[in-house]
Amino acid sequence: SSQAPRLLAGGTAACRNCALPPRLCARSPPMVVAAAAAAAAAAPLGGVFGAIHAGSTGGPLVLPRPAPQPSAAAASSLRGAAGRSILLAAPAAAVAAAAAHRGRRRRRCDVTSLAAGGGATATRRAPVRKGKVAPAQPVPDHIVRPPYVAEPELVKGWWNMRIQEKSPEDLEKMRAVGRLARRTLDLAQTLILPGRTTEEMDRELHTFMCDNGAYPSDLLYKGFPKSAMISINEVICHGIPDDRPLEDGDLVNVDVTLYMNGFHADTARTWVCGEGDADGHRLVNATREALESAIATVRAGAPLNRIGNAVATVAEREGYGVVKTLVGHGIGEFFHGVPQVYHCRTSDKRPMLEGTTFTIEPVLCEGAPDWITWDDGWTNATKDGERCAQFEHTLCVTKDGCEILT
Repeated sequence: SSQAPRLLAGGTAACRNCALPPRLCARSPPMVVAAAAAAAAAAPLGGVFGAIHAGSTGGPLVLPRPAPQPSAAAASSLRGAAGRSILLAAPAAAVAAAAAHRGRRRRRCDVTSLAAGGGATATRRAPVRKGKVAPAQPVPDHIVRPPYVAEPELVKGWWNMRIQEKSPEDLEKMRAVGRLARRTLDLAQTLILPGRTTEEMDRELHTFMCDNGAYPSDLLYKGFPKSAMISINEVICHGIPDDRPLEDGDLVNVDVTLYMNGFHADTARTWVCGEGDADGHRLVNATREALESAIATVRAGAPLNRIGNAVATVAEREGYGVVKTLVGHGIGEFFHGVPQVYHCRTSDKRPMLEGTTFTIEPVLCEGAPDWITWDDGWTNATKDGERCAQFEHTLCVTKDGCEILT
């Protein structure tokens, strides 16, 4: 939470609604704030530095900028629920207010500077608006299509209802398409620049997939008009690429699924476009951590609800909502199938089966997890307009853990 001292230095900042420092009110994880005022005068305060490890999903290493140092008399060293040291300006009144505030649902509020001559410092981000959608890119004739391209009625329902254990030959094919899916997202990362449109990104990703012998599974799946799903800021998933230019600070979720040699592989990552803001980086890194924590629970015989418990633990610690009604899914020769994989706490005790493949794809959001669907029938966005992030992997359950295929 390195932004907290920066916000408070040079003039106390407070929320209009609850008089708390903004990081306690709107963004920061639940904290233990007992006896902070007494500790403040006892020890000098160093600068705030931190490195958030990118993990196995291939995202960049994020280094929050050093924050100005508040005086020792006006600050205390707190420890967050994750065990990380957090240095936070904490006058006695704010500490008392924070203690009373624990347990209440937080909301994003306007941040107003109370320093002499200070005005509102919060910036407003315009909602994402649907742009113009260009026609789909053609797929070369030699690329093998999944069956639903020729027979759309095959996917009138979303789910294949039979859990299928993969043979060694099947898994080798899924590894190949999974590696290509990962390379596709590696390319996507290089394309995320302010001023570039998601239409331009889709065109580049489509060409890359086809040039490497894969069909972009999203294209024409239940009528989806593009080769990748690119979702910005409050768009949770299924965003349709269009001519809207990316802006500095946008959260960009790229979700690709590839079909090759008769099998699909599905993966997604979220990046911050340009420099961005500390809160955006924090949300992205927490969502990456939620996926990695969920993957660590996977092994043959373990109950499926361990996945949702792991995601929920990270989200609750960081103060984020979890989108509950969008789930991971079985995958293989079919795009979507059982088992449904929930990313929230459930009573689902079904055991994970060795040799089966499915996705884990949590979505964390800054506000409430409720969502709406745009009139295009695809784009899902948070109802309150708060930002969200998603990470996803396709994996295979093994006796002692799992193999990440993407």
